[in-house]
Amino acid sequence: MKRFTVIFTSCFLILVNSLVAQTQTSTTKSGLPSPKDYDRWSAGLFLGDNFFFSDILKDSKNNNAFKSLPFSPAVGLQLTYQVSHSVGLRASGTFSKFQAGPSKERLEYTSKVYINPEVDYESPMAEAALEGVYTFGNISHLKRNQKFHFFVSLGVGMFSFDGEMKSTKDQSFDTNGDGTADVTIANGDKLLETGKVTEMMVPMGLGFKYQLGKIDLGLSYDYRHTFTDKVDGINKPETEYDHYAFARLSVNYTFGKKKAMEWVNPMEVVYNDIADLKEKVDILSGDKDKDGVSDMFDKDNSTAEGVKVYGDGTSVDTDGDGVADNADGDPFSLKGAKVDANGVEIDTDGDGVADSRDLEPNTEKGKMVNFQGMTIKTGNDGAMYLPSVFFGTNVSSVNPAQRDRILVVARTMKANPDLKIMITGHADNTASEQYNEKLAMKRAEAVKNHLIKVYGIDGSRISTESKGETDPDANDANRAMNRRVDFSVVQ
Repeated sequence: MKRFTVIFTSCFLILVNSLVAQTQTSTTKSGLPSPKDYDRWSAGLFLGDNFFFSDILKDSKNNNAFKSLPFSPAVGLQLTYQVSHSVGLRASGTFSKFQAGPSKERLEYTSKVYINPEVDYESPMAEAALEGVYTFGNISHLKRNQKFHFFVSLGVGMFSFDGEMKSTKDQSFDTNGDGTADVTIANGDKLLETGKVTEMMVPMGLGFKYQLGKIDLGLSYDYRHTFTDKVDGINKPETEYDHYAFARLSVNYTFGKKKAMEWVNPMEVVYNDIADLKEKVDILSGDKDKDGVSDMFDKDNSTAEGVKVYGDGTSVDTDGDGVADNADGDPFSLKGAKVDANGVEIDTDGDGVADSRDLEPNTEKGKMVNFQGMTIKTGNDGAMYLPSVFFGTNVSSVNPAQRDRILVVARTMKANPDLKIMITGHADNTASEQYNEKLAMKRAEAVKNHLIKVYGIDGSRISTESKGETDPDANDANRAMNRRVDFSVVQ
């Protein structure tokens, strides 16, 4: 008795300590998921067979051999709260009955008379138990998801019984040795009654369960250690306590819409974190398109090699028209201008001036226009004038900002192959007259060479002249307007 008490107390303290430790682990900031992420309550129904181990089940010739174990159905309900992934608290109630017999065990019939009748014993029983359940399956390091669990249970409980023993046949006995039967027991006579008794017991068990979604099926063997020898009505000091056990099949349902805590492997969180970290490291260190931006931050992993990209890995689009510079036929189109698939601004009327700069978007086909898309009209001298190109102070090279004006001239000449033009150079009066004469001519020649080299215009169709500073269009306050070349169309 003392040995069992010590063992039971030790096991129970270990279980309580495990409950407290795992609860603390689940609620501290340890990187593990919160208990709120899981469903923790479940309820179930179980059915089984009740095995009753008592004095009257022992054969008188072999006290260790069970004579008869009739089927005794047991039914019960259970409610479980999952404290952590591996530990739960289970409250249960069971209804069944104790049955035993027939037996030839000696039965104390009166205080002085001993007889050996064959008997049957039967008692309704009910129990209530509170147990800690420890699950082994969900701490497996071999599988990330496991639907099969092995568990053990230990706790405390109470059980009640109200039994009676009856003779199984008519029997007569000579109790005083005078050769005459003086005691007769008829079939069905009551020999003993226990009365209604409630006793303490220790429930312990082991089993396994299998998950089917929110439902799990279990099979277990649940042993009940009692502290009385009176369950079968025979109280014999030289015998052990009476005990009983169940073989049970259970069906359990977990409430809620989240994952059931019991069926989540706590190591899965670690596995997932390691896998995610490895994936991020691979992405961070990788650059599939070799554009200098790691795959983790690269929004376009298919950038062609050598293409300039922004910090997010997308191709540079200088004019913001939606066409990357490497595929943009005009990487300097005006902001907001409509462009075609090649990034070139749309020219609806085909006059050589993009719609964004065209002040006359419906020019009649074949008409010559200036850089603003306006139809060129004939002057008093019979010539038609194209847009001017302006230069910086003492500069004779073509400014990139002025090239769209030269483009208008080139398109006009291509559209009119018989057209010839005169390019007239001008200068302001900030230098000597001779110097400005030469500077104005250099400007005219620079524009002519641009038309020839860039647009392939025949040089024989282009003439140049210089007026230096002799033909200003603006006063000294606006002398920048005098640093230009003019185009005159000669018909």
